[in-house]
Parts: sequence; structure tokens; C-alpha cells
Amino acid sequence: MSAPQEPARAEAVVVGAGLIGMFTALSLAQRGIDVVLIDDVVHQKRSFKVGESFLVSTALPRTIGRLDKFLDEECFVKLGVWFTEGMEGAESFAPRSEWSIAPLSEHTLARQSEDHRDHYLFKSAEDKLWFRCLAVDQQIVRPEAEDEIRTTVRAHPRIRFLDSARVVDVRVEADAPNTVRWADRNASTHGEVVADWIVDCSGRNRMLARKFGHAMEKEVIAQDGFQTTSIWGQFTDITDEQFAPVWEYRDPNGGSTPRDKYTVHLWGEGYWIWVIRLSKDRISVGVIFDQRTPLPGDTPRGQFFGLIDRYPVLRDVLTEPRLLEFRMYRNTQYMTDTFVHPHGYGMVGDSSSIIDAYYSQGIGLSCQQLWHLTNVIEAQVRGGTPEHAYIDRINRNARQDWLMIRNMLREKFTPAIRDPRYFLLTHLMDLVVLWSTGTARSDFATWLVHTDGETKREGAREQRLRRRLSKRLFYSASQPWAWLPPETVQRVQAHLQRKIAERARWRLDHGSEVPGFHCQISIARPLPRLWRVFTARAAGVVDVSPLDRIAPAALRRPSARRPWTHRIPMSVNTRLNWVLNLRTHGVIAIFAYGYLLDAADTAVRKARHRLSGRHRPVTVPAGAGDPAEAPTPAEPLPPTAPRPS
Repeated sequence: MSAPQEPARAEAVVVGAGLIGMFTALSLAQRGIDVVLIDDVVHQKRSFKVGESFLVSTALPRTIGRLDKFLDEECFVKLGVWFTEGMEGAESFAPRSEWSIAPLSEHTLARQSEDHRDHYLFKSAEDKLWFRCLAVDQQIVRPEAEDEIRTTVRAHPRIRFLDSARVVDVRVEADAPNTVRWADRNASTHGEVVADWIVDCSGRNRMLARKFGHAMEKEVIAQDGFQTTSIWGQFTDITDEQFAPVWEYRDPNGGSTPRDKYTVHLWGEGYWIWVIRLSKDRISVGVIFDQRTPLPGDTPRGQFFGLIDRYPVLRDVLTEPRLLEFRMYRNTQYMTDTFVHPHGYGMVGDSSSIIDAYYSQGIGLSCQQLWHLTNVIEAQVRGGTPEHAYIDRINRNARQDWLMIRNMLREKFTPAIRDPRYFLLTHLMDLVVLWSTGTARSDFATWLVHTDGETKREGAREQRLRRRLSKRLFYSASQPWAWLPPETVQRVQAHLQRKIAERARWRLDHGSEVPGFHCQISIARPLPRLWRVFTARAAGVVDVSPLDRIAPAALRRPSARRPWTHRIPMSVNTRLNWVLNLRTHGVIAIFAYGYLLDAADTAVRKARHRLSGRHRPVTVPAGAGDPAEAPTPAEPLPPTAPRPS
């Protein structure tokens, strides 16, 4: 073994050079902070990683990550997210419940354009980069995207990249710089880096959370028993012809859109399937299921393909000869109680918390958290003392944000998912949370576009934006409920989700039917016509998609109804600003209206049921009802699953 090198000095060490690790290193370097990035990427096997989808979270990747051109030219178009239930065994799409969010959905034309540059909102936008950051999503090919960012990292003068090294130990001192020990693959070269800050971006290795006892998932999961398993594969030789025309959706006004160009979520009882088409003729398909109701099969591969065989719309596309890579996470969910520590370390991305792939929130939340962490590190490096109030706010709000993501999922894995009204109300409530940060995300995109991540380029406006974002760029501290403690916000959300699920399970248990629905939401169409599901026939399927509040008259189809807001003379950009500023409050009002109607209607149904003297409801199988009462399966999953790197 060679003699160790002299200890190097840096202001920050970033451990892990995956997507989030490289974004973190670049964000710090853009602030003028000297960074050492450590990860043995030279000897890593090239992997088709999960985490291919952005959802209104491309601002940091397009600016600091320098991926703007790559996203538009090398990545697959993403029209939005699509959710449906009841497709098991179906040869074509005719589900009882369909909900989609398409930032740039175009219901003014016969067919939705797949190029955002064709959209009237993009054409009217004054700042095209800002608009792409805020509203244009893509499905990324991870290996190629990481190659692109790695080139940017290597070229940055403030980043030293130890690309064949691995971290073997860290030492954290309360009143002294921290130390990171590293060595190459064979330990023939090794050394130390003394740094003010250590940022763990090592992914599911969770180096710092394990070392310093910050993992908190056991106490969270112990409260309700809800834990999930993820199995997925990436396939090649995928073409448009394999999806058309079965995956085509045609709306009542004559328009159409291809479902396969969205991130598709196919729900069944106790599980959901993601379908993400990628460039280079690839596709990512995964299954996440509740461990209390495991999928049948002796092996993870058997479970995966056994479930796919129950979906004719996927069965012929996903054949084993096309499989590029197959992976599994035995326990999908975990959380940390600390994201930033005043002793000079932080955790970002999968090294801190992950709940589920639902809504493609992993990359988006990680980008927000690394931005907060970068603020803290810059302030201490430049000022010498940690900002304790800001650190406490980050930890407190980030914990509640991840719990809120978990609240979105927990009840959906119960039989309630089969009830169309529940399917609509639970996703509508999710939309309240997701859109609550709309103004903050817009400000975040503005700050990044104007400064390129460099605080020295801030003017008075950008300084105000950064101060505001440091308080509001959290789900649990968003503007509509900023006056409430974040713990209260999270508990109220959990309570509301639980109540609508309880009412749905009662309806299912007692054979009380409700109508199915279809709803497509977008920037221009933010407010669903919810009242229709309470007046339609139980056997019917009703379209509750909103009216377009922004599109100019020249682009509207003759059959499209004109809302009253179009009688007010104003430009497209003015309408867009009004919609962005008011949509969250509008969706909150509509959800409250639907929640109360659902409560009243179900109470009436219960009263009629009691008065009718009907027989007992059908018994729900063990483990399929309320999650708190579901037993642990007798036989655990086989331990032979491949372990992710």
C-alpha cells in the first residue's frame, strides 16, 4: 500500500456522484464554494436506474445542471401524469376511474401536440427558459443524463472529482472541521479531505443516517404497518406502434391524446404499476405493492411478470427478451429525522428519505432540499456560524413534507381505490398539496434563471425571492397554510385522506355504487366540475374535466364551451398569471365542496341502509381493509432478490 496523500482542504465534500450528488456539487460550486466530489464511477457498472421522470421540477437541472438542451433534444416527451384503476384483464382502456394532470394539455386542437414549442402558452411566454423550467417535463434516460452532467462537473473549476475513490470513514467534530477518509478500489491510493461540510448523496447506502442514528422509518411504520416493495425492469425495442391505437384517449369534444406519452399509473388493489416511455426505444415499468398483501409468485421476477400477464395492454409489449435490467427494493420506504445538522453535515436525495415513485417527487423534492442546504452551507462558510433557525426550519418542514407524500399513498393501497369517488377526491386532495407550492416553484424558477445559481448575481428582487423561498419552498409551509405549524398541516391532510377512504370502503362493503369519471387537469384547465359526479347515474361514467380558462378564442374548438372568464378582456399572459395565482385556492374550495358532499351523501346512504334493514355487508378479506388492522403476511418475500447498488 502506498503512503497516504497529504490531507486536502475543501469547504464541502459531497459523497456520491449520482444525479443528486452532481447537482449538489454544482449548486455549491456556483456559489463559489470549493467542493470535493467522491464516488467510484470509473468502476461502477452502467445502470438503467429508476428515477426517470420529472414533474414540474426541471428548473435546477435545466439551469445549474446545464441539461436544458439535452432534455429537449435527447429525452422523451412527457405530456403529464395519468392515473387509472380497473385495467386488470382489460383488452382496451375503458376504466371507471381516470385522472390526469397535463401541464400543457391542449384541448383546443384535434390532437395534442407533443412539442411544447407548438403550444400557444410557450409562444406567448416572455422568458422561454423560465417557461420550460416551470411547465415542460421530460422522461430522462439516466445513464446518458449522468454522462452529460458528469462532463459539466469535470469542467467546473471549483470541483475536484475523485472519480475512482470511495469513502471509508467520516469524522464529525462539533467545533472543528470534519474529515472524510477515502481510498481507491484496491486501497493502493488513499487520503483525507478536511472540510467544513459533508453532504451525503450516497443513495440507499445512507452513510450518515446510519452512522449517526438519524433513520426514523421504524417508528413511522410501526404506527400503521404500511411498508411497500418495489420491483421494476427496463425494456428495449419499444415503438409507438405497440401502443396505438389501444392507448389513445378521445375526449367528449373530439380531441385525442396518447396515454403512453404520460407517466402512467395503473392501480389495482394493494399495488400500482408505473409505465414510463423513454427515448432510444426504451421503457421503464415497475410495480409497487403493499407488503401486507404481497403479489403471488415465488421470486421477484415471477411476481413482476405474473402481474404483467394480468394486463393485456402491457403483456405483449414487455417480453423477457427485451429486458435490459431488473431490480428490486425489498423495503421501499425509509425516512431520516435530520436533513441538515449544525455540526456540518447534511443528507440529500435517497440518502435521506424516499417514500414512493408516485408523482415523480423524488428528484423534485431533492432539488428543493439541496437548494436549502446550499443556502445554509454558503452562509456558514462566508459568515462563520450556522443559521440555527433556518436549519431547524428545514428539518421540521422536510420531515412533514415526506410524511405528507406518505399520506397521499397509504389509503390508496386499500380496497378504497376501487371506489371512483374516492379515486377522484384523493387525487384532488393531492393536487391541493402539489399546487400549493405553485407560486414558490415559479419564484424558484425565476431565481435560478436570473442568477444561474450564483448569489453574487442577485439583485434586490432575487434577494427577496430567496428570503421568501427559504420559508415557503416546502409543502408543509406553503402559502395557503403558512400560518399553521407544519405538523398540524400534515395531520389534517392525513385525517382527510383517512375519512374519504373510510367512506369509500363503507360504500364498497355495502354495494353502494357511485358513477365513474374521467378528468384531465392542466395549467389552463385547473378546476374540475366536481358536482357532476354527485348528480350522474351510478352506472355511468361522467367527464368532469375543467373548462379552459386561458386559450384564445381563435384556438378553441367550436364544440368547446366558453367560460365566463373569457368575457373579460385581457391577454393570454395576464390570464395565465391570474390562473397561477388563484388556482390553489380554487382547488381547495372545490375539494372542500366535494368532501362535504361526499360526507353528506354517504350519511344519507347509511341512513337508508339502516332503514331498509338489509343483510350484513360482504366481509372484506383479512389484510385488505383498514391498514392499521391488516396482518403481516405469513411468508416473507424470498431473500434472493438482486440488491440495488
